[in-house]
Amino acid sequence: MPVERSLPNYYQSFSKELDVAKNRVRDIIGNAHWISDGTHKEAILQDVLKRFIPNKYLISSGFILSNDGETCSKQLDIIIYDQASPLLFNGPNFVIIPDQYVRAVIEVKTSLSVGSKLVDALENLYTVQSIMNRTSDNVYFGIFSFGYQNYNKIGPGVVAHRLFDKIKEFYKSKRIHCNDLTDLQFLQTRTLTSLCMNGLLYGLHWNDTIQSNPKFGIYDTGEQSFNYFMSNLLSTLDSNTITLSKPLWFPQSKDSRLLLKDKIGF
Repeated sequence: MPVERSLPNYYQSFSKELDVAKNRVRDIIGNAHWISDGTHKEAILQDVLKRFIPNKYLISSGFILSNDGETCSKQLDIIIYDQASPLLFNGPNFVIIPDQYVRAVIEVKTSLSVGSKLVDALENLYTVQSIMNRTSDNVYFGIFSFGYQNYNKIGPGVVAHRLFDKIKEFYKSKRIHCNDLTDLQFLQTRTLTSLCMNGLLYGLHWNDTIQSNPKFGIYDTGEQSFNYFMSNLLSTLDSNTITLSKPLWFPQSKDSRLLLKDKIGF
């Protein structure tokens, strides 16, 4: 009997692979050495991303330096950059790179909540966004989490609203100190592109340059969350190719699973 072809199942297999892999180190070390455990999860996600992104890009952790050499980002979990980039420092899975060669920055969390973990990730991204000053058409700024604390107890609807409220609060506090940009320019160059909680939720901010009224949507995508995360990342890295073959990369419409869609605006 022939096996039915299923692209959704194909992408879901990577979501499940990430879910299985996240527990392997924890099963060995228990509650000890949290820093090592977090680093391991960054490596797991990097390995999966390498199977999808075009060969002209490389993946590493490290720092991003402004082109004038005056400003340096905080250490970042995942940097995707042009393979032809000149590097100021190149070590084992660690680079220091000028900002003009960077195409994506992703912060990785073991388990997200609306406390310090989310704020830390947003802060790291905001620091590098202030250096790069480029729109989400050109650079993908994402947060990837392997879970959410007490998700099953709280439920997706409550989680979505808590996440959105915390994200909006963070950017409102930053907007006060950024007077050189209009509100729209701030949303296009300083805010999150996407948030993925593997196997649970997916959030996307329509903040590219063709949007005059950007909104942030959070969806109950379940095991398809990784598929949305990957397709939007690839769309930033190679938009022409992805646009020509959308059915291969993007899942079916997620609108029926919309939990929240609102403005981060001011």
